[in-house]
Amino acid sequence: MSTTRSIAALSAAAMALSLASASNATILASANFADYANGPLVGQNGWQQYNTQSLRPIEVLNGSVNWAGGSLDNAQDAMLAFSQQVVQPTEGTTILNFDILLSVSSAGTSPSYFAALNTLTTTATSGNFQNARLVARSSGSGFTFGARVNGQGGYPFAYGTEELSFGTVYALRAEIHMVAGNANDFINLYVGSDFSSLTLHATAAYGSGTVSDPLFGAMLLSQFGSASAFESGVSIQSMSVSLVPAPGALALLAAAGLVGRRRR
Repeated sequence: MSTTRSIAALSAAAMALSLASASNATILASANFADYANGPLVGQNGWQQYNTQSLRPIEVLNGSVNWAGGSLDNAQDAMLAFSQQVVQPTEGTTILNFDILLSVSSAGTSPSYFAALNTLTTTATSGNFQNARLVARSSGSGFTFGARVNGQGGYPFAYGTEELSFGTVYALRAEIHMVAGNANDFINLYVGSDFSSLTLHATAAYGSGTVSDPLFGAMLLSQFGSASAFESGVSIQSMSVSLVPAPGALALLAAAGLVGRRRR
């Protein structure tokens, strides 16, 4: 096989892997707010209130959920549970895509997270920690997105270097890699105009130390502000979490196909 044909075959295989991953992904939770009625989010399509705070209920308005940000109060959080909890693999890697289509209207230098993944599939507060936290931090005249693997103290957010624009709709993907072994997990954070044009924005990982590895049971929207944690203003059109097929298995299938063609 010529070099040109080999490159073409590899490119086709890479595209096939990408399409196979997308088409074979298992949706764990999904919300397209264009399909929701205007009014409180909690009570619609499986959304539940997390914790006891009901101040400023999260509202759906004209196809999105919105809050202005900047509040110093802890307001209502809402969660949408998976059918079952996703646990750490005993070997290899489990990958989750946490996808959000949104715009940001305000962000601070020390932001609070606006979305995360809860540990449990229930609203219980004991043992139900918020990991895979997503934030928006002010940068120049705009902002950058950030991610944090583990919500426990000592593991700071990792932020992108590309300055993004307020009021612009972005596709945000937190590609969560749950890697066997302690404190090996990481998040690749991607941003684009849509989910077919994503580019790497930041990578969040552990610094050092031994901690409890995160488990995931629900996606969460969080309204939290304080004197030291700026509540970002967001408008979210859709969000979902999907379990992506193991890339190693797909790569083996693609490689086998290429080998077969070369032998022929």
